[in-house]
Amino acid sequence: MKKDLYDNIRWPSPAGTSSEPKWTGCGFDVDGDLHDVLVTELGDSGWSDDLGDLLNMEVAPDRPLGLASRHHALNALEQAGSAGPGKVVLEIGSANGYMLKDISDRFPGTAVIGSDYAAAPLDVLAKRFQEIPLIQLDVVKSKLPNNFCDAIVMLNVLEHIEDDCGALQQICRMLKPGGLFVIEVPASPSLYDDFDRLVGHFRRYKMGDLVSKLEDSGFVIEQKSHLGFFAFPALWALIQAKKATKGAGDLSADEVLKSRIRVGRRNRAQEIVFSLETALRPYVPMPFGVRCIISARAEACNSPLV
Repeated sequence: MKKDLYDNIRWPSPAGTSSEPKWTGCGFDVDGDLHDVLVTELGDSGWSDDLGDLLNMEVAPDRPLGLASRHHALNALEQAGSAGPGKVVLEIGSANGYMLKDISDRFPGTAVIGSDYAAAPLDVLAKRFQEIPLIQLDVVKSKLPNNFCDAIVMLNVLEHIEDDCGALQQICRMLKPGGLFVIEVPASPSLYDDFDRLVGHFRRYKMGDLVSKLEDSGFVIEQKSHLGFFAFPALWALIQAKKATKGAGDLSADEVLKSRIRVGRRNRAQEIVFSLETALRPYVPMPFGVRCIISARAEACNSPLV
């Protein structure tokens, strides 16, 4: 069934090719040559493999915030019935592949597609997930077809895109009517610091601003909340203290990264806090936090395929 779903997708043709790519089950047939990753049109971006390496230093599969993030996304997919046999789920910003693996494990039979702007992580993922189509994708310039997928998951990516509204319009276009969009972004502009600047964040979001941009792009909000509700006060105080004692840019890149890694590393206290937060979220409003999390439905999309 998954092969039929993949076969029904009109994959965008790379520049200079004469035929439509075909997914073979372990790569793309492009003009008779087999490619592990389908490369599509990319626009100008501040993203680079060096930035990806910096973020890889900060991300680990067992970090409590990351676990809570993926847990929320998986639950959103399950509650909406948007993953499983007969469903197509695209992840934008697959990076280390943790979410791809979680979706595949939790929802067998899902036609999962991975994507990223950077080539380097996709080359690594292609060796681990030979059965998953992988696309080098600039979402703002996406040539993936209209209404082709049931759900799109994008965790901590939109803040790296200068034209975030253009990206949201493309995402709405690619989703089937009523399709689910699960998005997570860094929250609270007051937390913007040297780490955000270093890893290429154009912004951190206020929940109201993100909701407005989603609604303007054709989405209807189903659920919204924050991650890191209990952690927010301590992180806010730490960042404000650092801003008060050191000017912007005074810390080296290495110092900034080590500082953030220490804050978010796995420990028993953080595990307890994030487990408690996850358990309480359905019942307790969480009006602020480290990250905004939203589930929305594509309802009124009007952006044509560019």
